Amino acid sequence: MLAIRGSYRAILATYVLTMAAALLLAYPPPQEVPPEGKDVGTAGVVFGYVLLATAVFLLLIKFFPKAFKYLVLALELFFLFTTTAVIVISYDLPIILPFFAVAARLLWRDNLAVQNVSAAVITSVATAVVGNSLDPAVAVFLLAILSVYDCVSVFVTKHMVLLAKALSTGGPLQKKGTKIHLLGAGDIAVPGVLAVSLLKVSPAAAVAAAVGACLGLAYTVELAKKWGRVLPALPTIALCELTFTAVGLALLWSP
Repeated sequence: MLAIRGSYRAILATYVLTMAAALLLAYPPPQEVPPEGKDVGTAGVVFGYVLLATAVFLLLIKFFPKAFKYLVLALELFFLFTTTAVIVISYDLPIILPFFAVAARLLWRDNLAVQNVSAAVITSVATAVVGNSLDPAVAVFLLAILSVYDCVSVFVTKHMVLLAKALSTGGPLQKKGTKIHLLGAGDIAVPGVLAVSLLKVSPAAAVAAAVGACLGLAYTVELAKKWGRVLPALPTIALCELTFTAVGLALLWSP
């Protein structure tokens, strides 16, 4: 389970940069979306995978906490290598970069900046790939489903809070007296998928959606500061993103 860690300011900055990177990596969008990308049922399949992965992580946290941390790191290294390789192939960069990325993540594994760069690379590439393969309507449905799930997992079952606590270690480089906050990579990827999918409609609509998502996170941060409690980030992000998307499309299609 990937996450962005650090101060609220660092999380916001990483969020904006990751969203921008996803849009740049996804441009220009493909002319056609695969058939499964137009099927609303695809959103249900993705949601099922999310539930399955969450269940596995919760079982590991409860019965094998050390194995959970090793598994999370191993998965991150695998996806870091894979996504960096995608960037290398796409932009004809030196082939050694994926190996360098993995080595850097291992050598400075307790450094929050290195952790966040790794999460940003993986999230931006995954967001670009998935967003380009989905129709905007399917991306909206997926965002809606996961927003409701985010509320339930934080306020009702509270298992997302447990996951956050299991991942919220700052490492030995954390300064004493500083508080490390955490934002799951899904809170970037899911809104990012909608923004990327809108590139097929209009780059302006995609940018409007991304701006709305970033402002939604900023508002969530202010609420978290005010109330001093863990909040689900996705619902507010989704509301702002959908509002900005609607306004952007209305302006685009107005005579």
